[in-house]
Amino acid sequence: MAKIWRKSAQTRDFERFTRQGTALTPEGALELDAATARSEADPFPSHTPPNAQTPLAAGSYVFGSAASEEHTIAGGFDNVVPSFDVLTPPGTWVRLTLAARVEGQWTKDYDFGVWAFDKGTVARHSKDRQEDESGKVFTDTLVLKKKADGLRMKVWLFSSKPGVSPRVRALTAAMTDSGRKAADEPSDKRAWGTVLEVPGRSQMLYPPDGGVWCSPTSVSMILAYWGKKLGRNELVVPVPVAAEYTYDTVYEGTGNWPFNTAYGSAIGDGALHGLVARFDSFAQVERLIAEGIPVSISIAYEKGELSGSPIQRSDGHLIVVKGFTPEGDVICNDPAFPNDELVNVTYKREELQRAWDHSRRSAYVLWPSGTPLPAGSLTFVQ
Repeated sequence: MAKIWRKSAQTRDFERFTRQGTALTPEGALELDAATARSEADPFPSHTPPNAQTPLAAGSYVFGSAASEEHTIAGGFDNVVPSFDVLTPPGTWVRLTLAARVEGQWTKDYDFGVWAFDKGTVARHSKDRQEDESGKVFTDTLVLKKKADGLRMKVWLFSSKPGVSPRVRALTAAMTDSGRKAADEPSDKRAWGTVLEVPGRSQMLYPPDGGVWCSPTSVSMILAYWGKKLGRNELVVPVPVAAEYTYDTVYEGTGNWPFNTAYGSAIGDGALHGLVARFDSFAQVERLIAEGIPVSISIAYEKGELSGSPIQRSDGHLIVVKGFTPEGDVICNDPAFPNDELVNVTYKREELQRAWDHSRRSAYVLWPSGTPLPAGSLTFVQ
């Protein structure tokens, strides 16, 4: 079963965070507090500029942090993907850590790396080699060895420019209890027969790397959709630009899930909100489509398991769900087709759902800032 923990400026949740060197903006977002931000030795010595071997010198930047309250998760979880909705002007960056409570004891704070929209300040990266008796981090996903019943998250804000601060608008954790299966939910047929006008884009037009650019290509399609719908031309970016701004120097690729939603929610000075989600059913996706919100889902399948797919098999692939046929099958843009004109494809609902199960029904959701998600589209924990 999937659950979403989300804390945001919009709902004033950061007022309950324990803050050191950070303060709240009038809108409720987190930023550095110029009076109390620290400049002593950094707790994370890996803040290295791009194309450099030596980390930034202590004292050349200031930092602060904000820690969530400890949150009990009814039913528990053993798999979690954090994500974040932040603005990082040049010279600034953020870092996220997450801990879980297992059998009454808190795990260590697992480190999910450094995010910066700007490419010139620090090397954007996840944290490698994190495994202990409690769990293991696979780039963007914490897999626990036993079920947890509690969650806490901490965000670190950094700036190398006086008077300039990151701004944290929301923190999210998408959790799954892999031992429990959600009950089947009847389709929300309001979306049947609806197809959103998501521009088609192929990742295959960009050799040699485009073959692995399904994630930023899918994000660029959703951004282009919102760019047209909102009249925000700055959201319409070429696929190679989206790939450049989602690249993780440790993972050495563009498939870090929270880096993709962070990019989507930062471009255009935060025109959109974004998160990595876990879903229980296509009915939840149908509610988003019915309200004009496309979704990018992560799938995997073997030969013969996904009729009409452009590649025979995949260990992990991102596509955009943009609608449903009148019979309830799923209309998608699949960026693995050879050109932009061919990416439109309809997949059989049952086949696509089985392919989606491989990622525990993970997805990217981007929607306009300042607006709520439709009721029933995600299962939020209180």
